[in-house]
Amino acid sequence: MSALKITLLTSSSAALPVVSLLAQRQQLAGVLLLGQWDPEKQQIDSQLKQAGIAVAYSPPGETDHAISALTGWQSQLGIVFCCGEKIPAAIAQTPEHGMVNLHGSALPEYRGPDPVYWQIRNGERQLMLTAHQLEDSFDTGAILAQHPVEIGPYDTSHRVFNNILQQVPSLLDNLLEQLQQQGQLHGKPQQNTASHKAPRIREQDLLINWRQLSALQLCNQVRAGNPQYGGARLVLGQGHAQLLQASPSALPDYGAAPGTIIHLSPEQGLVVATHSGSVRLEIIANNDGVFDGYRFAHSYQLAAGMRFQ
Repeated sequence: MSALKITLLTSSSAALPVVSLLAQRQQLAGVLLLGQWDPEKQQIDSQLKQAGIAVAYSPPGETDHAISALTGWQSQLGIVFCCGEKIPAAIAQTPEHGMVNLHGSALPEYRGPDPVYWQIRNGERQLMLTAHQLEDSFDTGAILAQHPVEIGPYDTSHRVFNNILQQVPSLLDNLLEQLQQQGQLHGKPQQNTASHKAPRIREQDLLINWRQLSALQLCNQVRAGNPQYGGARLVLGQGHAQLLQASPSALPDYGAAPGTIIHLSPEQGLVVATHSGSVRLEIIANNDGVFDGYRFAHSYQLAAGMRFQ
C-alpha cells in the first residue's frame, strides 16, 4: 500500500506543502486544481509543472477533464485540502477509495470554510485535524481519523495552520493503515448538532464591537485575523486602520464607555476601554505605514477621552 496513488485536489497555494509531502513519499499521482482560473492557479500550475508534477485544471461545472485526469493518473484515493469548491459526485467517486477531505476542526463543530479563524477568535485552546469522507454537503461525511493541534495563547491563524501541516503526515499514515488492514476506509458518522459554525469571513466580521467584547475576546479577534485578514478593523470618525496586535492591559477601565481611549503614554502605549477591562493596542497599520499604538495616536492626534466607533 506504500505505492498507493493519491491525487490532491485544491484551489489554493496553501496546499503546496501537502503536495510536497506526497511527492516525497512517492504517493502523489497528480494535482487537480478546481475553481475559477486566476493568477494564483496559474502560478501553482507553472510551479508544479517546473517540478515535474502532473497537474490538471477542472473549471466549475465541468467534470470530464477531471475524471480523465484521475483515470489517466490511475488515482486510487483523492485528498481534498484547502479547496473552497464543491466537488461533483462523478469526480469524487472516480478513485477506487473515493475522496477524503482534511478539515481543521472537530467536526461537526466549526463546519464551514474558515474553521481556524473562528476557533482562534472564540478562544479555543485545541482543534482537531479531521479526515472525513467527501459527501455532497460540505463537511458532513463520516469521520475517518483525527489528530489534535494545540492553539497557543499568542498563535495567529498562520501559526495554527503551520501546526496543522505538521499533523498531516500522521493523519495520512492513519488512513493508509486502514487501507492496509481492512482494504477500505471506515468512518464514524458525525453528530447532527454543533455549537459553533465557521462561515466565510466578511468585512463586517472584522469590525471591532467595543460594546460586546471583553479585552481578551478583542485580542483573540485580532490574532485570528492576523495576518490573513489584516487583524481587526479600527474605526475613528472617517478613518480606518488595521489592528494587528493587542494585549489585555492591567489598567482599570475607569468606567469609561467601551472604545474610549483611557490612557496614552510612551510607557503604557495606547490603552482603550472594552466591555470588560481594558486593552493595549500594540501594532496598527494603515496606508501610511505600520505603527506602535503610541506613535499611531501621536501621528493622528488622538487623545484620552476620544472614542473608537
